[in-house]
Amino acid sequence: MTQAINHTFTEEDLRSGFVAVVGRPNVGKSTLVNRLVGQKVSITSPRPQTTRGPVRGVRNGPGYQAVFIDTPGSQKPRDTLRARMQQQVLDSLGESDVILFLLDAAQAKEGIGSGDRYVADLVARSGTPVIVGINKVDLLSRETDALPLVDEVSHAGDWTDIFLLSATTGRNVEPLMDAVKELLPLGPQYFPAGTVTDYPETLILGEYIREKALGVLREEVPHAVAVEIDEVERKEKVTVVYAIIHVERGTQRMIVLGKGGKTIKQIGTEARRDVERLLGTRIYLDLKVKVTPGWRSDPKFLERLGL
Repeated sequence: MTQAINHTFTEEDLRSGFVAVVGRPNVGKSTLVNRLVGQKVSITSPRPQTTRGPVRGVRNGPGYQAVFIDTPGSQKPRDTLRARMQQQVLDSLGESDVILFLLDAAQAKEGIGSGDRYVADLVARSGTPVIVGINKVDLLSRETDALPLVDEVSHAGDWTDIFLLSATTGRNVEPLMDAVKELLPLGPQYFPAGTVTDYPETLILGEYIREKALGVLREEVPHAVAVEIDEVERKEKVTVVYAIIHVERGTQRMIVLGKGGKTIKQIGTEARRDVERLLGTRIYLDLKVKVTPGWRSDPKFLERLGL
């Protein structure tokens, strides 16, 4: 995935570094990373636990290269998958030069919950500069309604700055980016100019399909869904993508398939549009649904998914 970038700088005058974007599930981390990078590198969904592994998005600009790490939502591990997700959050904190700690502006009335305090404590103890972003202010009747949350979070740690923002509309995202650039150390160009993500193509394809499944499916099924790309076959006029949607129970398989295959067809139709934009070619998407009991607690299977 590339875009034309003409900036070239020596290490002596280039600011570069890794920026971990952390927070509780469903606070808008993926939407913010996509907005900052200027291109879709991470899937989004209203459902929590959408991001399962760290996705790195690269933003190049005059004199800087910022590598944003979209981390899974920080939460209490309940199975091997969630334990690995939480470990990835901790690893990302240790590897970063700057941390963006996101909260949801909708919490303004209730205040900071125990989950947010847990994340706040993690980032405060990291020793890394932290910028707080109170996201989704566009959903408030008045932006000033978020001020009590600003006051409360300001006492939860020694933050470099606090921003009221909306990753969806772009509100205050560029001022936030300016603050990030100021904190980046002088360093090397980690990725070639034009790179927007280092996520492998097969994993991106699988995530695009899973994103559409999250949008179509209901109840407990989305969290039991994993997508594995079996093969990508490039032909002269079409690229054939063979993908397997894994679920944990036979009843879930029937839900994913839908009556007369209606649901799986809808997932495939919606995913194909994104995949065609990604690969720049006509796509034939071959989807199969397989029951893989207990995959969320199978370390070898999780490794196959890049988790």
